[in-house]
Amino acid sequence: MKSFSIVPAMRLAGEITVPGDKSISHRAVMLASLAHGPTVVTGFLPSEDCLCTLRAFQALGVDIEVRDPTSLSIENRSHRLSPAREALDCGNSGTMMRLIAGVLAGQSFRSRLVGDASLSKRPMGRIIEPLERMGAHIRAEGEKGTPPLTLEPAELRGIEYELPVASAQVKSCLLLAGLHAQGVTGILEPSPTRDHTERLLAHFGVRPLREGRVILIHGGLTLEGRDLFVPGDFSSAAFWIAGAAAIPGSEIRIRSVGLNPTRTGLINVLLRMGAQIEESVEESRGDGEPKGSLLIRGGKLRGTKIEQAEIPSLIDELPVLAAIAALAEGETHIRGAAELRVKECDRIRCMVENLQRFGVPVDELPDGMIVEGGHLIRAARVSSFGDHRVAMACSILALRADGQSRIDEVGCVETSYPGFFRHLEKLSRASAETAQGWKDYLPWAPARSEPNRIAEAPRCPVVAIDGPSASGKSTVAKSLAQALGIAYCNSGLVYRAITWGLIAKGVTIEREPVFKTTVRQMKIECQIEGNELHVRIDGKEPGQEARSPEVNAAVSHVAASPWLRKRLLPIFRQLAEEHSLVMEGRDIGTAVFPATRYKFYIDADPKVREQRRQKQGETDSIEDRDWEDRSRTAAPLRCAADAAFLDSSRMTVEEVVRRLLDELRKRGFPLPEGPSAP
Repeated sequence: MKSFSIVPAMRLAGEITVPGDKSISHRAVMLASLAHGPTVVTGFLPSEDCLCTLRAFQALGVDIEVRDPTSLSIENRSHRLSPAREALDCGNSGTMMRLIAGVLAGQSFRSRLVGDASLSKRPMGRIIEPLERMGAHIRAEGEKGTPPLTLEPAELRGIEYELPVASAQVKSCLLLAGLHAQGVTGILEPSPTRDHTERLLAHFGVRPLREGRVILIHGGLTLEGRDLFVPGDFSSAAFWIAGAAAIPGSEIRIRSVGLNPTRTGLINVLLRMGAQIEESVEESRGDGEPKGSLLIRGGKLRGTKIEQAEIPSLIDELPVLAAIAALAEGETHIRGAAELRVKECDRIRCMVENLQRFGVPVDELPDGMIVEGGHLIRAARVSSFGDHRVAMACSILALRADGQSRIDEVGCVETSYPGFFRHLEKLSRASAETAQGWKDYLPWAPARSEPNRIAEAPRCPVVAIDGPSASGKSTVAKSLAQALGIAYCNSGLVYRAITWGLIAKGVTIEREPVFKTTVRQMKIECQIEGNELHVRIDGKEPGQEARSPEVNAAVSHVAASPWLRKRLLPIFRQLAEEHSLVMEGRDIGTAVFPATRYKFYIDADPKVREQRRQKQGETDSIEDRDWEDRSRTAAPLRCAADAAFLDSSRMTVEEVVRRLLDELRKRGFPLPEGPSAP
């Protein structure tokens, strides 16, 4: 039994690059193996899980050359797969088994998929049922729908399928099966899940269509080989992100890591807990995957509530969130995560047991747990239960124990993060110089910026207020501006005015060349008059027409255009050259005025926000708006690292404004004499 001993550390500090993304590495091998023409994959993760996928496609007749451990040359010279001579071994990888089942379900030959003892206990019914509806002949040989799986020759047909639970693996399985099906396959997601498969399909020349929450793929289309770079795995980086954020005095930089917004829910939760995280996005290499660097500085975190809607974007990070919740002040509630019980182990039960061994008060729930932070962490001997994420999560918590701890059965870590314990030793042996300057750390102080990364601070003071639709930010921003005696700017009004102008001209964003030409020809005027923003398009103000049903239906698509958002930045920033502002929107603190010290993020319970929208007479769906705002490529909705977070669900406008005024006073905003909420 392989074990690892961990001694306490004062902090984590240093700079690393984590191994390639496991989810993307699996999919890159699969799609490149189905494509016509050669593909070179760099940044491949040579973990045992991903090597199982590589060996499987070699057994299926694909020419895969390993140039070095992280670089592959892949070409399917026969443009088809051939039957394997023996069962394909998926090892410990549920991702591989579920995705390759979609590839093999529509082939003209028989296949058999096997796995290790852990994988052989994991249910496969969630892919078997929809694949059978598509015409697949698939059988689970284990009890209760568990592996091995046998797939007989079949011809598939497209279906419309609503996922019972949000699952990127099931969605990806059906998309891959849809490639070989007759007709169109439509998949309805209950909530956003990681979208690596869709991005990679587009990279290889087959772009799935999205209509709201439905993803459509046409069968019979051909993938074309194209070189691919795999960024660092965010789920591997998560252990350092969470650990550094929770340990005061820490400072870690992680470079070239994937920042796909469907994967980075951990950052939003940590920011809500008070973490200091800076994000710098790099230019894409054409593979459609956002990537960049993260700078994390440690401080004291506070407990939070993690609800079901957040789970898909951080399902793999929940073990480490549970671990660092023990270091936060107050309770952390994790709910809606029943899926954790059918991972490599029952991650809820196993994390609860290990936390209790560390002396952490924790209550196990059917779909999660409640962790009480702020207690002494006792040195302990714990088990990974054969689960790599449990092993790594407990390793982070062990750094704060009162003595040396031991993690048993850590060989499983090699399935996803070769070199994890080497990085742990490197980062926990930080020198005092690496983390200097933290004696003056303040929780609300703006995080230090990377050189030349963000725009210069605005000439006049700007209060940036971000948040989702119907969070109350518009009403609060307007009241705050009145209390401060400065201008109120609703950035959404600009996008609505442009959308109104486009509709009047019969132009849609889907007609990209026409869309860009039309916007370039528009005369867009943004002026402060009477301490309010007025927007004119070609000399006309849209007035109430800016909130017409037609504009409501189209504005989020227009606002999601990276080209348009970049074009409007100088217009927004020019306003702050002459006026002090309270500006609200979706990315004011993260993209428009990232250098302002006065940032807030206002949110509210989705049910409360839905009720507010109904009272306003709006008919569009809060759920759909949130989906679009948080998953878009250009400036996705996110709380800035140094923003003050407020939940307005049970607060009046006056109470929220008073809180903002108090925080502005702490941050040194030039307040007028005796400002007060209206």
